[in-house]
Amino acid sequence: MNTTLYTHQNSTLVHSGHCTTPWGWAVLEYQSNKVFRLEFLGGKRYPAHPNLIADPQCQKTVDHLFKNPTEFVFNPQGTSFQQSVWRALQAIPYGSLRTYQEIAQSIGKPQSVRAVANAIGANPICIFIPCHRVVRSDGKIGGYSSGNGASLKRELLLAEGINLPSEDPSYE
Repeated sequence: MNTTLYTHQNSTLVHSGHCTTPWGWAVLEYQSNKVFRLEFLGGKRYPAHPNLIADPQCQKTVDHLFKNPTEFVFNPQGTSFQQSVWRALQAIPYGSLRTYQEIAQSIGKPQSVRAVANAIGANPICIFIPCHRVVRSDGKIGGYSSGNGASLKRELLLAEGINLPSEDPSYE
């Protein structure tokens, strides 16, 4: 992907392009200090492509984002239900885990575990809206919709010093 500019809601010009992160290639969509999307390549939504070239402006921005995340505003676009789930994810402390059930309870929708899981899977801002910190109630790691899936999720959890839950190698 070369540099792309597009008009977002309210006629805001958004910059979009590929960049590298400590966990691999990603697509970044932002406008000034507002981040709309940061997703790893290799997943269903953003397949990996050979011969990628980082967009210099996106690379500079993502490097700054990883060094100074508090200088950015995370503005994922989604339904009000998705927004409530993503806010709950942001409340999970670094180095901690929650289950999909716990997230459903925290937003006042204890019967909506599947819908919560779907909203988590639709999270457009990886790492900073930490969907990787959510595991299944049975203690298995569960899936991850960005990058190379559960393998990347394991890497992110280990980077936070989280002891991995029990895992079933056949589940991914």
